Amino acid sequence: MAMKKTDVNAAEQEEKFDTRDIIQTAVGSFAGALTYAYQTDVISLSSQISAMHVLLLIILGIILSFLIAYSIGVRRLGKKKMKMALGFIPVRTAVHYISAAVFSVVLLYLLGINTASTPFALIVKRVVLLALPATVFGSAVDLIGSQKE
Repeated sequence: MAMKKTDVNAAEQEEKFDTRDIIQTAVGSFAGALTYAYQTDVISLSSQISAMHVLLLIILGIILSFLIAYSIGVRRLGKKKMKMALGFIPVRTAVHYISAAVFSVVLLYLLGINTASTPFALIVKRVVLLALPATVFGSAVDLIGSQKE
């Protein structure tokens, strides 16, 4: 008797990650970035932090996103595999951080905090500072929305 194509081992199935998840993450990232974009601390801290701090904030944002998305939400994955990009980057975590960074850039320009004359290094520092809370918000909203399925 031949096996059907639908008889796939549950351990080999990948998690579901679709447009709805991306929209949830985008809304959460926007809310997180907007909440902190008005804070004067973003402007003052960004001029004081070093490149090492920027790197550490990026790593912290990615780790927090991973922990929120998978360690807390691992129950809903069951035996499904995480969807990976390049073989080792969890897609959901990458989307969380990229979404947060994009909304941080957009909001900083829309609010006039960053302008065309702002030095690039300062823009990067501000974006990284704002992307941290935006990543946490985006990850949390994605997790909450995913648990309602």
